[in-house]
Amino acid sequence: MGVVAKILEKKSKRAIGAVKDFFSSSPEKQPPKNYPLGIHLNAILRFDPTDFILAGENIKVELPAGDVSVMAISEFRCLGIPFYRFYVKDLKDNEWVLQVADDKESREVVLYQTLDEVFPDDWDFWLNDQTGLIGYKDFQTPDGLVYVRSFRNPGPDYANPIEFLENVRGSEDALSIEHMMMLYARGVDAPGCSDLVEYLLVSREVDEEGALVRIMAGVPVNPMSLSIL
Repeated sequence: MGVVAKILEKKSKRAIGAVKDFFSSSPEKQPPKNYPLGIHLNAILRFDPTDFILAGENIKVELPAGDVSVMAISEFRCLGIPFYRFYVKDLKDNEWVLQVADDKESREVVLYQTLDEVFPDDWDFWLNDQTGLIGYKDFQTPDGLVYVRSFRNPGPDYANPIEFLENVRGSEDALSIEHMMMLYARGVDAPGCSDLVEYLLVSREVDEEGALVRIMAGVPVNPMSLSIL
């Protein structure tokens, strides 16, 4: 289940509880905040399709069909850099994550989409401190594509996953997610797309519902190509 779906499920459960107890108190609303790129809750985003069209089937991330709505926002610090995630969905309930790394020297924007959710019986396979998939020097997807670790490369065969706590908030509900993740990348060979990189973010996520491994593919987005309505 995607993060937006979890937020909406919490809202639905809370609404049912409110019906049972009409005088129950409402969650405290957070004051408005200025986020990067001027994005805010309930904003409508529109992506320039040019790079997606040129890349075609050479990338795993699908172009959002039409406008998407910002349903939740999170913020966290990773490696000393502030990050923001804008969780968006379209009218068919497909979800994406627009992630902004708000470094002082540069601002990196990446659009992520979940490829798979894994509920392991053997966590050692993913988190072993010598051979675990989350942190190993490369990651191969079932279709044979190989993504190389972005951190400590070159480096040892295994590097410890990066840990951080993400606090996600919708209009009225919140969710905290503990991450142990590693970022991988590969160059994309597609006509008309020079120097295009596709990322693969592999993360053990733990929230109030339990633990899973989320695998997301991502592609850089030029902030100037993003329309915010």
